[in-house]
Amino acid sequence: MAKLIDLVKGAYADATVGIVDEVVKEVPEVAFFDARLVKGTQFKTLARTSLPTAGFRTIGNGITASRSGYSLKNFDLGILAGLVQIDKAEVLGDSLRSKEEVLSDEAIDLIVAGMKELASKVWYGGKAGAESFDGVAALCEDALVVDAGDSTANKCSSVYAVGNDAKKACGLVFSENSGFFLNGELDFKEGKMLGTNNEEVPCFWTDLTGWAGFSAVNSKKMARLANLGAASHTLTDALLAKLVNAYRKATGSRPDALFASYDQVAALQASRTATMVAPRERGSISAPWPTDHDGIPLIASNAIVDTEAVWTASDDSSASGSSSSGS
Repeated sequence: MAKLIDLVKGAYADATVGIVDEVVKEVPEVAFFDARLVKGTQFKTLARTSLPTAGFRTIGNGITASRSGYSLKNFDLGILAGLVQIDKAEVLGDSLRSKEEVLSDEAIDLIVAGMKELASKVWYGGKAGAESFDGVAALCEDALVVDAGDSTANKCSSVYAVGNDAKKACGLVFSENSGFFLNGELDFKEGKMLGTNNEEVPCFWTDLTGWAGFSAVNSKKMARLANLGAASHTLTDALLAKLVNAYRKATGSRPDALFASYDQVAALQASRTATMVAPRERGSISAPWPTDHDGIPLIASNAIVDTEAVWTASDDSSASGSSSSGS
């Protein structure tokens, strides 16, 4: 499957390749998840619910015909939007950058901000207004949630185990009409904006408007280690093993990646502190920054917050987190 940067390269949008490269540095979800284009703002897909029946038979005896079971799933995209207005005098008065450089930097920053917001919605989703698709936190089945045990209100975090396939597991989805995702064309125009004194000010402005979303075709391809905390319930390899085992039992395979907040990855690093024994010195040294668990990529993301509500099996609405993706 293609990544967002592959879609950009396929559209021969050379200028946007650099923008996507910048986004990847701050938004690892864009580099990891497969991406696909769809027509319009909604799409339907078939999700497999069961396999055909197979078994041994004796000579001369037949076997009942069967086929895979499927269910039709509907997905909605949301409107990803942003608006930048800059005082014209500020742009023209920049002594270090040309007008074109100032506006180009602002356009890149706006797209980066948009991708950060999309990454946040991958995990936390939303149903208010334009935020019309669910995130992994809400989509994880109770049987695929491991409870780390913290119960501090709005101070929890999670690790998410996911499969990656935009057609069979999880992936990013963009509307073909959202041209800026492919060509990065955020053209600034001259106009007017209201100043702090509510009087009009000449400005340059541009807007980010496009349809984007997240598809989770197979709910078994998502597992969650919930209710991690900042003190006695921080991330350890033992907890990750439980998470991977829950995913493996549901799918028969390992997840493609594990996503966690930076604070929880740092806690895992602390739990892995190595002991140094030398002929003349004894002590401890910090283990390297964790990038995997048993060979499964472990990815730190600012989009995963440490202010989640306490998850409970009876109320998945507690899965919602802050929409702030950090910086």
